[in-house]
Amino acid sequence: MKKLFLLATLWITNSFQAQVTTVVSAFTQNLTKNDLPFQGDRKMFATGINDTRTENVLVVSKNKSGAVNDELFIEKFTKTPEGYAKSFSTVFKHPVNKSLAFVNNRMMYSDADKDGNAEMLLVVDENEAGPESPLQKIWGVLVYKNVAYKLWVTAEDNFTETKYDAHFSTLPEKVKTDFLAFWNTLDKAN
Repeated sequence: MKKLFLLATLWITNSFQAQVTTVVSAFTQNLTKNDLPFQGDRKMFATGINDTRTENVLVVSKNKSGAVNDELFIEKFTKTPEGYAKSFSTVFKHPVNKSLAFVNNRMMYSDADKDGNAEMLLVVDENEAGPESPLQKIWGVLVYKNVAYKLWVTAEDNFTETKYDAHFSTLPEKVKTDFLAFWNTLDKAN
């Protein structure tokens, strides 16, 4: 009986640890700049991402439609006793408006290093000259400890060879392995 109780306790403990990241969308659908000071003029996507240590809101926004260039902002706001504070930000720029697109159905949230903080992989498509033009590059943004580590594939080699920014190799091996396994399953050519 003691063994059964011990096994049940271990299973319950592991189940709770496995569910480190919770994606919530409570107030994010109607989120405005009055709620959180995100950089862009237009909110494209927002969701709550809570882990065992923090409550967060991820916001993706863009500059004005019709602007000469395209800017896509990815920002994370973390709840503090005073309210939400920006804890992460990265920006993508393109010379032609409507060339950058956040792909919200190709994301991964995890606590690969088991520190209680969620890591995430976000995907951005980059078209040559607007949404109807050929896909030029697919970016992956791995957010680890509120720092962006970027990887990408390009049309030049039919989206088959992943390239990495200079500091990607400094990521912990478990984080790289888990997120690259997900990245490699994505159908990037379509």
